[in-house]
Formats: sequence, structure tokens, C-alpha cells
Amino acid sequence: MTFHGFTHAWGESGDNPHAVWEDLTITHFRRHLDGEIPLGIYPMVYDPTCKDVGPRGWEEHTSNDHVVRTYPDMQKELWMCSWGCVDIDARSDDHVGQGTEDEVADYAFSLHNVLGAQGVPSWVERTRSGGAHVWVFADTWCSTVDMRRCLQAAEEIAGVPTDSPFPKSEWLTGPPGNFVRLPYHGKRARVDRQVVIDDRGVPYTLEDFLHGANSERAKVADIKAAALLREQPAVPTVLPPEFRKAPKKMAASLARRFEQGPPPEVFTENQGRGRGRHGWLYSWACHAVRSGHDVLFVIDHVVDLDNRFTRKFHSQGQPRADQREQVRSLVMKAYADVQSELRVSG
Repeated sequence: MTFHGFTHAWGESGDNPHAVWEDLTITHFRRHLDGEIPLGIYPMVYDPTCKDVGPRGWEEHTSNDHVVRTYPDMQKELWMCSWGCVDIDARSDDHVGQGTEDEVADYAFSLHNVLGAQGVPSWVERTRSGGAHVWVFADTWCSTVDMRRCLQAAEEIAGVPTDSPFPKSEWLTGPPGNFVRLPYHGKRARVDRQVVIDDRGVPYTLEDFLHGANSERAKVADIKAAALLREQPAVPTVLPPEFRKAPKKMAASLARRFEQGPPPEVFTENQGRGRGRHGWLYSWACHAVRSGHDVLFVIDHVVDLDNRFTRKFHSQGQPRADQREQVRSLVMKAYADVQSELRVSG
């Protein structure tokens, strides 16, 4: 199957995306193609070859009225996938995005060409919002680490601004992770959206796409080789050479974090949502909001922190073209979340 992934849950990818915990069957794919229920697939699969407990070997417990699933004695190297996807969003009135629809198409085919030059075939989908998905299908189970780093390396080489590639993490404590909506939904609003296209923008039929994707799968050895090109973020010392004093108006604890930067563990990959480089920048922004600083002040200083320390919104050693837009989105989320906290506590 082309989009083989986690088979014990699927993503309901309508206006209220959520996980549906039932085994995935061919019926779900038929409903998607018939236009009944849009289908999302989870790429990350734990222990698909059953070396240990197998994909279904999770344990469950309840936390805050939510069911939490974890694999006992989880081994990171057992997380696998059979495909990966880079998501590039188009800019709109209510979404920051990575560029206009034309720019997004150019970005997608730049990635496609970089991957092709490394012997990794890929396919470009025009999404329902005018953005793009760049799909890579492996010829057998592939390490999530290698798939992610292969896609991240291609992003860096192409200089393309994107969201984090799928799989979204190198490992998880338990299933299911994040799903991706499949193309070719049967009742899409526009026939030229949610379809795979060639470099002239001409859509492939579903049959032609499936035939090509299955006959031109990427060799895992080539994905692994491409992953070695990934530029790893440098871990700063506690006081880096570019150390400088915070503005006097900053509170002491906020200023200390501004001057010293994040701890080394922030640079460890795949710590889960809210951690890592993005999580540290978001946390600093929330602290700044609670301290009463205005939006422009916080944006300017988060950009400064990214340039001096995290390099989260950098590519090939330079700030990305959309760095400020991405930081603005992060800061506005911090403002919204802090305001929500204040309303609840008030």
C-alpha cells in the first residue's frame, strides 16, 4: 500500500481534526476517495517488524480524563515509517504560511529536484489551501530518524522555508503522532487541489500517481545517505562569544535567559511538543508577555534570540526569508495563550 502507516488509528481530517482509534481498513480509503470522510494517515509506526512488542503493544492509563498510550521500555531505534512528507503552507488572510501559491509551488519543486539529485524520488501535491506536500515513499521500512533528516537536509540545501516535516518526531513515547491528510479526496472543492502534479502544474490521475509512486520508491540506503547531509544545530556555551546585556527594562529572570540563552538540552532533537528550540523561544515569549512587554518588543527580541542562539528559523547558516513571520506567529500564539490563562485565573 502506498500510504502504509500506523494501522490502529486514523486521522479525521475535516474541520475538527482528531484521532479515531479504530483499525484502519480499505473501507476508510474508499470513503476518502468517494468524498465521504477525509482520511489522514499517521506515518510513525513502532516496531513494525515485531522485534519487541509490535505496533499494538502499548499500555494505557488515564491522565486528566485523557487516555495516554505508551510503549513499555520504548526503544527509540524501533520507530519506523514507510513514507515522509514536507508540508509547505500558502499565505492567506488568516494564515502566515511560507509564501504565495506560486512561491510555494517553486519551493516544492526545488525540494523535489534536490531530493532527486540525491537519488530520492518524490512527488508534489497541491493541497486544498494552495500549499504543497512533497511526498517520499521508501521501498521498505525506514528509520524515522533517517527520513526526517533526509527531508530536513533537502530543505536546508534548497533554502526552502517549511514547517517541520512528517514524521514530526524521530521518536515518541507512544502512538500515534501527527497525521497527514491524503490527496484525491472525492469531494474536494476544486479539482486542481489535493492532487499530485508534474512540474508544469498538470495533475496526475490517481492511477498514474499510484503506479509511479509504487514503481519509483526511494531506496532506504539513499535516504540514509541523504540524511547525513543534515546540518545539526550547534550547542552554545553558557555565555557565547556574542553575549550582550539585556535591556534594563527586562525583569531579572527574563534578562538572564536573554543573555545566557537556552541550556544545552534544548538542542536535543525530538523532545516532544513544547520543548526543544521552538519550545524555548515560545516559553521566553510567554515570560515576556507576562512581564508586560508589547508585541513588537517581544518579536524583536525573539528574533535576536534565534539569531544568537537557537537558529530555529535559519537555513544554511543564515536567517530564513520568513524568519520574522514565523517568529511573529510564535509570539502571537504566546499572547493568545497568556491572555487565555489570565481570563481563566481572573
